[in-house]
Amino acid sequence: IVTFLLCLISFELSSGAFEEKPGSARGLSLAGATSSLSSESSHLLSNPASTGLFSKKEIQLSWSKLFGLDELSQVDLYLTLPLNKRLTLGAGYNIFGKNDYYKENLIIIGFGIKVSEHLSLGTNLKYFQLSFPSPYGDFKTLGLDLGSLYKIEEKIQIGLALKNINQPELIKNSDRIPFSYSAGISLYPYKQILLSAELYKTKSEKEELRFGQEIKVFRNLALRFGMKTSPACYSLGTGLELENLRFDYGYLSHPVLGGSHKVTLSFNL
Repeated sequence: IVTFLLCLISFELSSGAFEEKPGSARGLSLAGATSSLSSESSHLLSNPASTGLFSKKEIQLSWSKLFGLDELSQVDLYLTLPLNKRLTLGAGYNIFGKNDYYKENLIIIGFGIKVSEHLSLGTNLKYFQLSFPSPYGDFKTLGLDLGSLYKIEEKIQIGLALKNINQPELIKNSDRIPFSYSAGISLYPYKQILLSAELYKTKSEKEELRFGQEIKVFRNLALRFGMKTSPACYSLGTGLELENLRFDYGYLSHPVLGGSHKVTLSFNL
């Protein structure tokens, strides 16, 4: 009976595994409305084309606790490396959960191509690894993302991302990691103000609307706010830049569970 119940739990967890989570504190504080942004390494996760318009060498390291639970902690590491004037390499490594209970490992290798001054195209190859306590072991699969970013003008940018287009299967004859798409727009009505909006949809879930706002109070200090639907949540955060180092903090509420906190350190190389 115990073995049977554990099998049911394993299949239930695998069907909801690798749900999208913001890759940085900035992304969390903007409620995940980042598919049209290209200003940090972690945007590789929301849109692989972001690396094509991001020409800096950068390393980002983040730590978070989902709903304030130690068992749902997450560590993110991202790297952006321009190879030439048009091609940029992006890489990411995410660890979610703990070895003793449930653990997700995600490795991302992505490329962004700057087709023109206004257009970037990109793709991600993703390696998923899901770990359960013995005797079930690990489950592994590969996923593929595609994305595009278009800068209409200096103040307006739109993005489209298609994720897990091959709908990878972790466990045979179980629910697949779902295909999802996101379409977003970001506006800079003033140099110190960013407004972003996004529509996010998976194959089996209701569409989700996300909105974010960033205000630079001073040259090196930013305040951020956001909200999203399904479920209705709000977010907030701040960012501090010191030469080649940036510190970000983000918080996302939940109507039933506890809030999620995330901190990020970014190093401009």
